[in-house]
Amino acid sequence: MSTPHSEQLEQLMSQYQRQMAEVKETQRKLREISCTATAPRRALTVTVTHGGAVSDIKFPSGAYKRMAPAELASVLLKTITEAQQLARQAAAEVVAPTLPPGMDAQKLFSGEVDIHSLLKPEPELQDVTRDVMDIRE
Repeated sequence: MSTPHSEQLEQLMSQYQRQMAEVKETQRKLREISCTATAPRRALTVTVTHGGAVSDIKFPSGAYKRMAPAELASVLLKTITEAQQLARQAAAEVVAPTLPPGMDAQKLFSGEVDIHSLLKPEPELQDVTRDVMDIRE
């Protein structure tokens, strides 16, 4: 015979297990993100992981040979930045369904969200509660 408390506990455990499975699936999807950007004239391609770490650089044509070192460096940096932006967008798409309503995953991944805006303000405490908790302002 089950009691209301044991049923409630089973529901909570089931909900917890579902949430943990969703977190693990989100982590798996994030680990699988790999984005590649190609420079103009196919001078080079850059592949990055979901965290933006460069995992591969290739030179699919000989176009890089005709570039001055400064030009090649500039193209390389621009292509890395483009690949990282693609990876941020892909990661935001993976994480977006798990975020609270109204939170913009793109802004979160680009660093535009103030972390303090995500935290709940400190609750107002009654004087009697402060006395019991021995909290002084």
